[in-house]
Amino acid sequence: MLRNLILTIYTVIIVIAITVLILSNHTTETGIIEIGNYALVEVESNILEPKTVKGDLVISDKTDKDVKLKDIISYVTLQNGTTIIRTNKIVAITKDKNQKNIYSLKKEDGTIENIDDSCILGAYKMTIPLAGTIITYLLSQQGFYMVVLLPAMALAVFFLTDFLLDLKKRRK
Repeated sequence: MLRNLILTIYTVIIVIAITVLILSNHTTETGIIEIGNYALVEVESNILEPKTVKGDLVISDKTDKDVKLKDIISYVTLQNGTTIIRTNKIVAITKDKNQKNIYSLKKEDGTIENIDDSCILGAYKMTIPLAGTIITYLLSQQGFYMVVLLPAMALAVFFLTDFLLDLKKRRK
């Protein structure tokens, strides 16, 4: 019974480790996880509450960039020289002097952020509650050590000890 439970835990750890490897291999330099035509984005604020809250994972369709007023989009922007990935609702669309679309998005502090088509990652498709926080933690060095490496090492020690005890019993 105990051995089956430990094997199940070990299998879960292996699945998590494989998932982390797949996600880390699909992460761009700017921190966007792109799998096929989809971008996985952690929600950074509660601006779209109750649809999404901080820590949720938003899946955006990268092929759907023909967005309209009130659409929810994921986009890339710069803040103090740092690339930030956000998800927000379009509150206005205007044209610049070159007749390109400028999308206005209301930030959590009430200010308006303007972006153009080149910033849009894709249109909102769905939300997975809390998955953004979990994935971000698992992709961090500390998360990988705590959730994958340490438990795997503890189980390896358990299996080695169990194997050695069985071997000792068989010799008697």
